[in-house]
Amino acid sequence: MSTDLTDNGRRRVVVTPVLVDNRGVPWSKILSIWVASAVINLAIVGLAAILFSLLGKVQAGMPEDLDQQVQTTQVEEPPQEDFDLTQTDIGMDSQTPYNLDVERSGEDVVVPGVVDPTQAVGVPDAPADAPRNNVPLPPGSGGGLGGALANLDNAAAIGGLSSSLGGMGGSYLGNQFAGRSAGTRERMLNDQGGNSVSEAAVAKGLEWLALHQSQDGRWSLHEFYQHAREKPRPAGKVFRCNCEAGTANRNDVAATGFGLLPFLGAGITHKPGKPTQKDYSKTVEGAINWLIGKQSQDGSYSGDMYAHGIATIAMCEAYGLTSDPRIKLSAQRAINFIVYAQDSAGGGWRYSPKQAGDTSVTGWQLMALKSGQMAGLSVPKNTLKLAERFLDSVETTDKGASAADKGGSFSYLPGQPPSITMTSVGLLCRQYSGIGPKNPALQNGVKKLREQPPSKNHNIYYLYYATQVMHHMQGDSWRFWNLGPNGDGKGGIRDTLISLQDKGTTPQHPHQAGSWGGSQGGRIMATSLSLLCLEVYYRHLPLYRRDIANVK
Repeated sequence: MSTDLTDNGRRRVVVTPVLVDNRGVPWSKILSIWVASAVINLAIVGLAAILFSLLGKVQAGMPEDLDQQVQTTQVEEPPQEDFDLTQTDIGMDSQTPYNLDVERSGEDVVVPGVVDPTQAVGVPDAPADAPRNNVPLPPGSGGGLGGALANLDNAAAIGGLSSSLGGMGGSYLGNQFAGRSAGTRERMLNDQGGNSVSEAAVAKGLEWLALHQSQDGRWSLHEFYQHAREKPRPAGKVFRCNCEAGTANRNDVAATGFGLLPFLGAGITHKPGKPTQKDYSKTVEGAINWLIGKQSQDGSYSGDMYAHGIATIAMCEAYGLTSDPRIKLSAQRAINFIVYAQDSAGGGWRYSPKQAGDTSVTGWQLMALKSGQMAGLSVPKNTLKLAERFLDSVETTDKGASAADKGGSFSYLPGQPPSITMTSVGLLCRQYSGIGPKNPALQNGVKKLREQPPSKNHNIYYLYYATQVMHHMQGDSWRFWNLGPNGDGKGGIRDTLISLQDKGTTPQHPHQAGSWGGSQGGRIMATSLSLLCLEVYYRHLPLYRRDIANVK
């Protein structure tokens, strides 16, 4: 091969240099290059993985500034004690607090707006010229801020769905039951004018009812004395007692509604209370089960609307206090039957479905519908509006009355003269239908009730409705009604009913101790309505409640 570098016309040949030293490149240098390359590649791959991970989190809606994320630890709160809501002991020791501390926090606020916890419930004697927008409309009416939510199954129905609703124009009824809770009952009792003696009377009356309940859970208007027992149901021997025989008509559905309501009014349900207190849970459970068993396919507990309305009130209250789904189904079906049974022309109810109404039966149906609203059940607006047509037809004005004194009296049937008993029924219905406390007709009606105070009129049917009207009015009207004209208790509803309670001193009828008599509905009805009057302090909250923070 020529070594001449000059161009001789041939392609040049590249000769690979020959290493003189046959030992080659050192492995330490090659290894260091590999390691450095691996580190760089791993770093690139790691950064890419982190970048893709961050992009994925951003796309999933994670906070943009991941450095600011705060790690939180879920701490499980200790379970709250299942407080007993009843006080069934005989009497109330003034030195012994009720079974709960009423000052504890965490209870639902039952006064709309900003709450001043130092003020009495109902705020007695609030200035008459206080701004009216701080008074919510009565439950069941209004649609402003805090108004009741529409039922999702029926847009035409109204009923509260949450206990936090309330405020200007509010129409939620659920908090009407809040006074029966142990956290507010003692305060309500004291603030509204009850005392230890009235509570002792309530406890004795409840005991008498429990000791005259049939083993199957019902009460009887005319045969209650044949179902006397040594202990509350289901324990105790059943025997025929020496109570005076009942003279009322046979109507076990009405009797069972009457028997059940006072227990519910005191916050006693079918859920057992504390073992240290009298347990009436089986008493309540038996009555509820019996009524459910009597309910027909159309939802009625009885073909008599009078009895059906009373039983429906009881079942709605039982559901409102417990949220038991089985009771809810029965109560809603009962409400639906009342809606069906309304007189489509006049708007009222009477003894049979679709009959032209009378004020007495209509009053029970409207109270049942309102109890349904309090429990959050569905009540059509059109039914309530149509009922107002009937109230218009039976509201009258006294002859010779001035324009300012128009309205406020009610008759049993349209065209008849008014009566004080039907006036009390009509006024309560008007209050629940939405009229305010300054309504002239309502004020006129209240004046008429004051002319027939408890000391002058012992008709328990009248007293039951009138007591609720006056309690909702609050202020001077309620003090007059509860404590009498002199404010010392004499002549007021509290002391009058306490004095009329049977003490069991009659030699022939000692087993009547704790009951009341003198009603056309017999001893069961008289005892029930008397107890409901003495439970008025906490059974329902006053409809007209001022926000004292605004008044100040």
